[in-house]
Amino acid sequence: MDEIKVDWRKLGNRIAEMRMARGVTQSNLAEKTGLSETYIGYLEQGKRHGNFNTYLKIVTALGFTLNDLTTVDLKDDLSDRLAWELSHALSACKTDERESIMRIVREMAHVIRMFHAE
Repeated sequence: MDEIKVDWRKLGNRIAEMRMARGVTQSNLAEKTGLSETYIGYLEQGKRHGNFNTYLKIVTALGFTLNDLTTVDLKDDLSDRLAWELSHALSACKTDERESIMRIVREMAHVIRMFHAE
């Protein structure tokens, strides 16, 4: 089996993007994860490499998933970027709020399709 090459700098940049998207400082993230602020800084710079549990702690503390961490290129395509933004906006909501928002989105999509069909 071929060895998987990891671009540690890109992975670290992704952690920093996710952290900043949530408005969390390195210090806050350190507090939430039990990791040191220095270590988080090194991870974000690609100077240190965490293990599975380290990355799981980070994404969980930020309200993301491991898939979000490893899907770096999602924002390149407009539709994927919009889906990514919607997914993360919804992740901050309670279940009943998500269901209400999705009902509204479905209704809006239906109305838009009706107007475009004319």
